[in-house]
Amino acid sequence: MNTTDSPNKESITQQINGLLLPIFVMMAVMVAVFSIMLLSINYRYEDAMQSMVIAADFNKEFKNNLDLAMYNHVIQPRNKNSIAQLPMDELNNAEAVLTRLKSVSTLPDNQWRLQSMLNMCTNLRTYMIEIAETDSYDKRMELLDRNIRGETGLTTLIQDYMDDFIHDEVQELARLRVDLNRKSAILIGIAVITMIGLFLTIVTYSVVVNHRITTPIIALTEKAKQFGKRDFSRAKPIKTNITELEILDDSFNEMTDHISGLIEKQIENERSLHQAELELLQAQINPHFLYNTLDSIAILAESDRGEDVVNMITSLSTFFRNSLSEGEDIHTLRAEMAQAVSYLEIQQIRYSDILTYSINIDEDIQDCLIPKLILQPLIENALYHGIKNRRGRGLITITGGRKGGNILLQVQDNGIGMDSERLELLQNGIYQQKQGSFGLWNVHQRIRLYCGEPYGLSFESSPGVGTTVTVTLPGEGIEK
Repeated sequence: MNTTDSPNKESITQQINGLLLPIFVMMAVMVAVFSIMLLSINYRYEDAMQSMVIAADFNKEFKNNLDLAMYNHVIQPRNKNSIAQLPMDELNNAEAVLTRLKSVSTLPDNQWRLQSMLNMCTNLRTYMIEIAETDSYDKRMELLDRNIRGETGLTTLIQDYMDDFIHDEVQELARLRVDLNRKSAILIGIAVITMIGLFLTIVTYSVVVNHRITTPIIALTEKAKQFGKRDFSRAKPIKTNITELEILDDSFNEMTDHISGLIEKQIENERSLHQAELELLQAQINPHFLYNTLDSIAILAESDRGEDVVNMITSLSTFFRNSLSEGEDIHTLRAEMAQAVSYLEIQQIRYSDILTYSINIDEDIQDCLIPKLILQPLIENALYHGIKNRRGRGLITITGGRKGGNILLQVQDNGIGMDSERLELLQNGIYQQKQGSFGLWNVHQRIRLYCGEPYGLSFESSPGVGTTVTVTLPGEGIEK
């Protein structure tokens, strides 16, 4: 008998065709919705990332370049070409960057900040021309410090606005990452429900079809169970002589590969975000620190303090050598101490009348591995928010040792301290990434990333007495 012409064979084919149509429709809709939603989130994520990178580069260069260029212009004698010699290219480039950021940023607050910065650039242009047209050197310097580079100058305001812009863009990246995780979980749930629906349909049809069809269908059911358990590894192809079932099996494997690729991409995006946060912290610290240090070196050189110049340059070199550390995110506590010492030596030369320090860290923990760049932000915070706001000479004390099976590092200052309400806000800020505590939040989160939840930062403070920041790390450091 020719089975090709058998009514049973024809009937089975019709049944399978009737089954495959809803299967492929559901799969196509699921993959389409999955792809559209994830691509939408990824596009927004990449736009926010691009904005943050552009803003970080801008913030690193703009103020330093324009302030220096205008200072050089001010000290030059006036002539009929003074206006033409203004560094308008720096301002034009800044306006181009701000316009570009405005075209890609989606946050209303950042749109307002960018427009405000563009308006400031327009005012900068007016002030620059006013300086070029002023004959008096003293008057030019006064205008430069008051309107452009001083604490209330426009380049400082633009830099502050850009810091706020970067902070909001980082928060937007974190929000997009959470949104991506949430929608991925929803879509995986839909996929599981869809697979369960397919399983029930196949079971219903298995009652009316022969063994040749039920065997491969059972195999497909096992794959669905594996998928429901979030095991996306490729299974062996099922053995069947039915073309339609072979197509279904191949499509299932392709969908599994696609979802596996999306999950891997999500994991990579999370790693990229962490690296961006670390680079953003370094980008915020190093340019300002370098600018201020070089400015201090220039002043020392003009004052014929050659030994202090040599010491400051040596400390600056050590600081940046340890900061780079061949691109590694972790290094020894000894290297962290060396970086802290070089930073303190520079600041002690700059603030010799108000700053002293002492370091006492047990030798037996100095070779333990810790996350890079955890002490320097705490020291900087102690100096600028504690010591500088008190009368008389301040003291920063750094200690370290083992206690209760953990490594405890403490940065203590005798600055102005803070009340309980402000202390609580500071402690909450390291968990919630509040504005103004980004550096402390970054240190706390990186410690928890490498070491786990029991570890991180804690604070003690009393008004008029000072503040102590405690860093808790595992007793043997972290594994590289």
